Amino acid sequence: MSEEHDSAAKEHPTPEALREGVRSAISSALARDADRRGGRTGRQLALSGVIGVVGGLAVTWLVAAHPLGHHPQWHLAFYSTVWAGLLVVVLALALLDVRTARWPIGSAARAAVLALGIAGICGWICPDQHFLEWWNATRLGSQIVRETDSMGLSAFCFGIVATTAFALVAALLTLSRRSDALRTVLITSSFVALLQAPGVALQATDASLAVLTGWMGGTMIGSVAGVAGAFGWHARHERLASLSDEGADS
Repeated sequence: MSEEHDSAAKEHPTPEALREGVRSAISSALARDADRRGGRTGRQLALSGVIGVVGGLAVTWLVAAHPLGHHPQWHLAFYSTVWAGLLVVVLALALLDVRTARWPIGSAARAAVLALGIAGICGWICPDQHFLEWWNATRLGSQIVRETDSMGLSAFCFGIVATTAFALVAALLTLSRRSDALRTVLITSSFVALLQAPGVALQATDASLAVLTGWMGGTMIGSVAGVAGAFGWHARHERLASLSDEGADS
């Protein structure tokens, strides 16, 4: 069979112009794909750079603005080092847009850094740099403390409320609507909680273990709630858009 094919190819050779046209078309397609990928990579790097600057400012504001007179000096050095190390790793994942077939690591990292930036801005404008003290002075926080007599529960609720807001806004701005919801929620909320953890630990170092564990637990739950809420918002928006299109067609 192969001999017949070879003989037929020899009797009817492919015209040189056709071969050259195929080579030219392939080269042009590869060049266009390279340009497109390069442009997309440039935009992603620019966006990641902006997010990185916001995240760096967040770390600076949250640490520098914190009243550290009651802390040993090693507290600041320890938490700043841990925070900087985590931020470098997560920023690298965001800048390189690391991904696998199932896990959108790069977009999750960008959402986490943006959530940290939002937290930093909120911390900067907060009138009391002891954030839990500010929360306990609000109507909701003071009511929780008054009715339960539990600072740990108050810290837990504060962690949920604050981190839900940070994660929700960050996820709405960065995550794709078409990504797998469960995996994206899991990995994004993990990154968000990871970057928030050093700041929580620094604030709660001089507090009780109940406050530290409650605040950390609320931060983890709030991270999941915020990212999941972003997906719910996207799904609701798409349903409303679909119903609107169906109404227009009818």
